[in-house]
Amino acid sequence: MRRSLLYLYLLLLIPPLSYAALSCIADATSIVLSEQGTLISGVIIFTVIIISIAYLLGSFTGNPAFTVFAKDEAYHLGFSIALLISFSMIILFSCSAVDMFFKTTFEKIGAGSSSCYESGENMTTTALCFLDDAKSDAQRLSERYIAENIHYMMWSTYTVSINIPLLNTLSASTGAYKRVVASQYDTVLNTFVFPALLSLRIQELFLGFVSENVIRWLLPIAFLFRIFIPTRQMGNILIALSIGLYLIVPFMYAFNFAMYEVIGNEECDQFRTAIEDNHFGGCWNQNSFWAVARLIPQAFFLPNLTIAILIAFLTGANKALRVIG
Repeated sequence: MRRSLLYLYLLLLIPPLSYAALSCIADATSIVLSEQGTLISGVIIFTVIIISIAYLLGSFTGNPAFTVFAKDEAYHLGFSIALLISFSMIILFSCSAVDMFFKTTFEKIGAGSSSCYESGENMTTTALCFLDDAKSDAQRLSERYIAENIHYMMWSTYTVSINIPLLNTLSASTGAYKRVVASQYDTVLNTFVFPALLSLRIQELFLGFVSENVIRWLLPIAFLFRIFIPTRQMGNILIALSIGLYLIVPFMYAFNFAMYEVIGNEECDQFRTAIEDNHFGGCWNQNSFWAVARLIPQAFFLPNLTIAILIAFLTGANKALRVIG
């Protein structure tokens, strides 16, 4: 069974027919070895010594437990080395498949004419572009709502006074009702817009960090743990996490934020009665409730969906690595 799985794995290492997956790193193996090559080599040598000692003990003592242990660890070590050497091909193969699905999906949802997506564009760049657009919208809304809140608060204090000499002074706050409008702007701003702006900014920083550093820093540590016997399972998890962060997360972000751009004012018309407001405007007002509502899924709900899919991928990939080697 293991031999069959190993042959299947080797077939997957065959380079894909097209290297157009622009979001891939062409030589991930060299990056891993350049960062932690000395430590990885040291762990491999240490593991070979342990395997040799175990095999010799099994041969001299006749205890099959030492021999079985040595053969099992030799298999795991060989698989780890093959995985390390071939990791560039794994990244290219996986990224080509995800990139093809990414482009097909964008054509299906009508995002082909998007300002953030052009033919051949990679997932991370597209996702960061969409994130920046949504963040700019949230920042524009927050600035506008702050200005409107201050404007209505100032006019809510407008008072007219009539002084009748020797009798009395009559005063009337003619703009007091505007305090309610100011409070409405303040509530929407602090409850939805500000948290959405902060969430989008944090997501932008996270995605940028992942795209630049996961292959350079996380993968070398993953392979280091994968080769070392006591931490092999942790290495499997980190390898799965590296692939998930590098491929699955950018795709999910690009797909989620494409919906933000595709769902425009036309979709708002069917909710016109709930959206229209005397002060915030209607569907075609860029500062309306609809503009706020479009931000909420991107800032709070869809990131949780991405995390759920990433966890499912980690579970499956970790089980696959445990079964194969």
